[in-house]
Amino acid sequence: MAPEPTTTTSHRSGREKVAILLLALGEKSGTHLLQKFDPAEVKHIMSSATALGRVDKLDLDKLVDDFAAEFARAIGLGTDFGAVKKLVEQAFTPSELSTIMGGQVMPSGEPAWKRFPSGSENILVPYLLDEHPQTVAFILSKLDPELAARCLSILPGDFRNTVSRRLLKIQPVAKNVEEVVERALDRDLLSKSDAGLENEGRDRLAAMLNRLERDQSSDILAGIAAWRPEEASRLQRMIFSFEDLGKLSQAARLALFDKLQTDQVIAALRGCDSGLKEIALSSLGARARRMVEAELASDKGLRTKEGDAARSAVAAMVLSMSQRGELELPSSDANNA
Repeated sequence: MAPEPTTTTSHRSGREKVAILLLALGEKSGTHLLQKFDPAEVKHIMSSATALGRVDKLDLDKLVDDFAAEFARAIGLGTDFGAVKKLVEQAFTPSELSTIMGGQVMPSGEPAWKRFPSGSENILVPYLLDEHPQTVAFILSKLDPELAARCLSILPGDFRNTVSRRLLKIQPVAKNVEEVVERALDRDLLSKSDAGLENEGRDRLAAMLNRLERDQSSDILAGIAAWRPEEASRLQRMIFSFEDLGKLSQAARLALFDKLQTDQVIAALRGCDSGLKEIALSSLGARARRMVEAELASDKGLRTKEGDAARSAVAAMVLSMSQRGELELPSSDANNA
């Protein structure tokens, strides 16, 4: 006997599809659901069942998928992120969510640009300084105007001017490029808790300021102080340059120079003024002082890359010792004196 022909889902009537679904539900569920229909609907389903023919698995799977999609559309069910986020937040306590998310912030579904809170400039600025000016201009153009203005005011002079010029003629970018930038911001900055983000941003900004020339770091600190004086004060306590040696206590200087090599001290002092040299020399033992003085006798006051590197290394040593509690950095008042 020849196999009974199969009719595909696309060629079936609505009543035939209902009959198939009722049969697929099984006797118990199908019977229960059938009782919800009125007599006329039952009669139509019975009449359509006479011509169902054979239904294979692929045809049934397609029919179930179509029904699920239509049902979702009928009740307004979709993949709206906000609805899912609300459901998750109702299902779990904040502490449970924190454990589930591994300390990360529950994403909001909003564009990255809208998720930076007021006061995020100390988080954004060190990140932006590692980017191309055109990328920085694009990011600033998408941020809240007040936050963008604060970020721009903090950027170092030359870099700020370059970014400002690009902002004046910023052009729309391709959607895929915008999405790449958004994902990078989300991954690098927004996927962490507020406290962790704030602390990391402050550390990064302080590290950046410690690498800049004194006039550049002063400009940036002045910009931060104009918007957030308390944040500028915190950052000031994390910044130290070789020229701040005189602001350290004598005990702190003795602890520092006890760890430095004589050659390192000589290199750091070349090109410095006599006042700074005397501060450093007064922190050395008698023998080490005589050796350093002899080497610096022919110093002509010219700054070199070697000297800049040595001074940076000494400043880094001070910060490292401060973090270990081996000395105290000068107060912000002393730094501003």
